[in-house]
Amino acid sequence: MLRRCVESALSQTQVCEVVVVDHGSSDDTPAVAASFGNRIKYLRRDVDYGVHFCWLDGVLSAKGEFVHINFDDDFMHPSFIEKCMALAAPDVAFVMSGAVVRDEVSGRTLSHLFADIAPTGVHPVSRFMRHQIRGLISPCALIIRKKDILDFLFVGGVPFARYEYRGVGPDWLMSAMATLRYPKFGYVNEALVVFSSHEGSITIDAQKDAVRHRALNLAYQQARKFYAVSYLMSRLRLDFLAYFFLKFLQQSARLQSKFHRLFASKSTFKSYE
Repeated sequence: MLRRCVESALSQTQVCEVVVVDHGSSDDTPAVAASFGNRIKYLRRDVDYGVHFCWLDGVLSAKGEFVHINFDDDFMHPSFIEKCMALAAPDVAFVMSGAVVRDEVSGRTLSHLFADIAPTGVHPVSRFMRHQIRGLISPCALIIRKKDILDFLFVGGVPFARYEYRGVGPDWLMSAMATLRYPKFGYVNEALVVFSSHEGSITIDAQKDAVRHRALNLAYQQARKFYAVSYLMSRLRLDFLAYFFLKFLQQSARLQSKFHRLFASKSTFKSYE
């Protein structure tokens, strides 16, 4: 599947840099990567710190302004990059396309994803969030700025989260937070990305077990809550309230510091007497 994934990137009608990041693999990933020679950039780390640190490693090494993240078991149609980049603009947060889920064994298409969002073109980000807030529009279906990934990918986990599940949450939050920075997003109404359904997939495994399925949903709900707080901060200008509260905290800290110094000086004077 990795070879298929890399070949789909190298076959794009718009030439792009291909970075393969390998964190702690124990299979023949190094050999597969080496077979592509200098057509790809290969990064190998012996220790795996989780999927988002792996993403971060690749994003930091990327030279371009825009980045597409691709799991090794998924692949793109040849025109994905070209058609998405045709809609990129300074006021566009990211560009995405439709996708399909395909059974790895039979090759049968199991479902169509993100097909009812909008016609091909540029649209208000509110239309994207109407779908995102109910589920997950995978970041593997979109192209987003490197800067925004670095700003919004919470590699240590979602802030204030009480529940976690195998790195789930930051993948949802990355694109959602970008909608607070830009007014529009781009959409190509074609299934240009293929997600593979197979044994061992985190999502597929979670669907088969009630406990893991609940843990997955709770983790995504934590991401949605943080987005809701951030939305209120930006739209209702709660940053002004936060500013006054910060001033209160700073003034309290100064008063406490003066009190402690005064108390310390009196204690020293009494000790000297």
